[in-house]
Amino acid sequence: MKRRTILGSVLVGAALLWTGTASAADYTLKLGVATPSDHPHSVSAREFAKLVKDKTGGKVRVRVFDNASLGSNPELMDGVKTGVIDMCVNTPGVMAEYDPVTGLLELPYLFADKAHMMTVTRGPIGQQIADDYAKNTGIRIVGYFGGAQRNMITSTKPIESIDDLSGMKMRTWEWSVMLNWWKDLGAIGSVVAFPEVYTALQTGVVDGAENEFTTFTVARWAEVAKNIALTQHNITVRPLVVSEKSLAELPADLQEAVRQAALEAADFDVALEGELDEKSMAKLKADYGVTFTTPDKTPFIERSIGVVKAFAKEKGITSVADKILAASK
Repeated sequence: MKRRTILGSVLVGAALLWTGTASAADYTLKLGVATPSDHPHSVSAREFAKLVKDKTGGKVRVRVFDNASLGSNPELMDGVKTGVIDMCVNTPGVMAEYDPVTGLLELPYLFADKAHMMTVTRGPIGQQIADDYAKNTGIRIVGYFGGAQRNMITSTKPIESIDDLSGMKMRTWEWSVMLNWWKDLGAIGSVVAFPEVYTALQTGVVDGAENEFTTFTVARWAEVAKNIALTQHNITVRPLVVSEKSLAELPADLQEAVRQAALEAADFDVALEGELDEKSMAKLKADYGVTFTTPDKTPFIERSIGVVKAFAKEKGITSVADKILAASK
């Protein structure tokens, strides 16, 4: 019998919100997600809701509000902080506005590869980040979604090695960390708003950009840029968080059930995103005719370490950064 993929199974009803059964739950948690209904983070949030229902015997219901129906990522974090909602899936950069430790998870080449990311987020370091964040913010990380890779796409020439980046104009957003990173790689960082990247690539305002495979297709960057370098300079991490106050309102056994459901949902999401990466890569080759290159990542990683360490020193989190980097060896 042909194996059904995770992606094929879960996306059939992806446009529908999870609604639960007619029986009333003893407790209800509101979970906000900014991504569209068919995005892996939204799909995995609904998987979390199902797992919570199963593990608590229906005593706890998780209501998922995706497609930014409860607000943008900053608004979702504010909602969890103020108690308007109980949970959300968010980005480490937005979360860093409340405590800088999660900001590390956005940095280029913090993770050498996906296995390194899993070692960190599923081990003592990930637990330390969750504990520190909860202590300083009252918001606890209960699972780490993510696993999608970010790569470089260029319109002028393929990137065969780090030397090919010399003098190239590479799109970024307005964050000094990313501007410094491109400079350290030998490129010229150019700030371009996301909606304008397609035109910037088409007209030569920039020579390239970086993002996930899905962006290359959904935003149609691959129509005007036909070279993708598999730099894998970022393995995404998207924490699932809950208000400590909301969690404390549940009996101890139900709290544990929610935590276990979060861990399982996080692993589900990583598998789903990995599958989507494979499908998107095949689509880029078949439908857009892009060419993939695999430059040696070692010099990219070596030049990126300074960016990571500078950020960590500035924010007073050097010890955490050093543990993460050491975990790749």
